Amino acid sequence: MARKKKTNPHELQAKWSLLLAIIGGLSCLLLTVGVFWRFDFGEFAAFYREGSPRFFVIIATTLLSLLASGIGFFVALNSAGQKRNTLSGLAWKTFFVHAIVITVTLCVFVIFFFAKEAVI
Repeated sequence: MARKKKTNPHELQAKWSLLLAIIGGLSCLLLTVGVFWRFDFGEFAAFYREGSPRFFVIIATTLLSLLASGIGFFVALNSAGQKRNTLSGLAWKTFFVHAIVITVTLCVFVIFFFAKEAVI
């Protein structure tokens, strides 16, 4: 009788890191669209209606992107470079993708934070 192959935890971590990179990247893209949707570059102002759902979506996508990419960053770091991991290359790629997503998310949110203008 054949034995079932035991799953390697480092390969599983690399796959989870890829899933978290997709979630973080999509939420970062949604954040960027949400911030620059009505952005006035001449006045450096991001206009939004006070109490509108757009403001809360920007906050939620920022948190989701930072949470998913923060967890994925450390999962990929733990998985990358392991001798028994056949998906080590994937782990390194997702590690750098998470670093880029975290950086872009923080930059876009800082731009929104300093340029926001509430329209009453």
